[in-house]
Amino acid sequence: MSQSSSGAFSHPKPFYLLFSVEMWERFGYYGMQALLVLFMVRKLGFTDDLADTTFSAFAALVYAFICAGGYVGDKILGNRRTMFLGALVLAAGYGLLGLDCEKFLYPALGIIIAGNGLFKANPSALVSKLYEKGDSRVDGAFTLYYMAINIGSFAAMSLCPIVEKHYGWNAGFFVCFIGMLIAIVNYIVFRSILEPVGSEADFRPLSWRNLIATVAGTALVAALSSILLVHLTLAHGILYIALVVVAVLYVREITRAEPHERANLVVCLILMAEAIVFFALYQQMPTSLNLFALRNVHPDIFGIPVEAASFQALNPFWIMIISPVLAMGYERLSRSGKDFSLPGKFALGMLMCCAAFLTLGMVARYFADSTGHISGNWLVLSYGFQSLGELLVSGLGLAMVSRLTPERSMGFMMGAWFMFQSVAMVLGGEIATMASVPEHGITALQSIDIYDDLFLNIGYATGVIGLVMSACVPVLKKYISD
Repeated sequence: MSQSSSGAFSHPKPFYLLFSVEMWERFGYYGMQALLVLFMVRKLGFTDDLADTTFSAFAALVYAFICAGGYVGDKILGNRRTMFLGALVLAAGYGLLGLDCEKFLYPALGIIIAGNGLFKANPSALVSKLYEKGDSRVDGAFTLYYMAINIGSFAAMSLCPIVEKHYGWNAGFFVCFIGMLIAIVNYIVFRSILEPVGSEADFRPLSWRNLIATVAGTALVAALSSILLVHLTLAHGILYIALVVVAVLYVREITRAEPHERANLVVCLILMAEAIVFFALYQQMPTSLNLFALRNVHPDIFGIPVEAASFQALNPFWIMIISPVLAMGYERLSRSGKDFSLPGKFALGMLMCCAAFLTLGMVARYFADSTGHISGNWLVLSYGFQSLGELLVSGLGLAMVSRLTPERSMGFMMGAWFMFQSVAMVLGGEIATMASVPEHGITALQSIDIYDDLFLNIGYATGVIGLVMSACVPVLKKYISD
């Protein structure tokens, strides 16, 4: 499967099917994300604190159950079957939001959490199976794969707010259902391309007993999640317990690994811990940054009108531009016998995140106009830094797992990567509440002071962390083995 010509864009055929399925699935998720916090604040009357913490708990639960989905894909149903079942469940959740987002908000979000848990780890696990260990195309493949996520999210974040403005909240969310439906049809039509790829369970006859148990478990997760979103303190407690369980299982993997595998697994664990910081700040995009754009940013970019929620589309816009450039850069470095190590990429990604928040904080403090607003053009620059950092950390996180972990537990390790992100989402929500704006009686001039304090503090703290990570790069590189 891995025997195809070299080059930044030369990959096995199954890669491109997985690319397109992931793209449309992410269209659904990020379209919903673009609207959800604003829907809670503007339509349901949630306070900033409640909207931020509810969304963060939702995002955390979305990532928390990915580990279970990876296990089901590895051991029970197979990666392909689990991915398809997850897509069906996701479509049901988006459809329910589109039907009546006020009435069915919590049940729909619970279903989306369960569906994403089944889906998310398995396409990336399948991509990792297309390449042998040491294949120079892995970093480029996962960078391009990450671009698929951002093509879908850019389209959704640009389109859904416009549809919502003209046709209402239900219509905006229904667009997400359409994207998920396209992903399902795409997979059904071209599924034969993926037949040679999968976990061992994919090549065993389907066990109806296992399928029924998985469906029952999915229903239980959906119901439990919808309840937890109403009881946020309980949700956070369960997430932290889940993190401990995954961490214990990860340590068990390390102890059971062959001697030559252990160093890689330890380095992978360290990089996952570093990524928690990044993802906590990434969580500001749909929360504090989203509300900042609503209250303190002029709604245009270079004279082009932009809906407040659509400023989030700058993130995938930059990803689509930077991804192929990075993919070609990795290919050239590989051909020349040089390599920019994974620890080095993670450290640079953190420094880019620092630049993003310092830029926004400085501009908000020193360049806001007399009404307390800044130009939307500054968000273009800030999101550019953040997006480059995202590609170096999140975009290569999947490649890191693929490179540093044994294939026999790839699904679990992919799930563990997402579990660490889950905890980061909770922390990100707590950070966002530091910029909560009172519901009534506050002007843009007052709110901009709240936001610039948050963004500058984030920038300073992230800069220190990035420098520490940079200092640790030589040590971590020494222990990575192919």
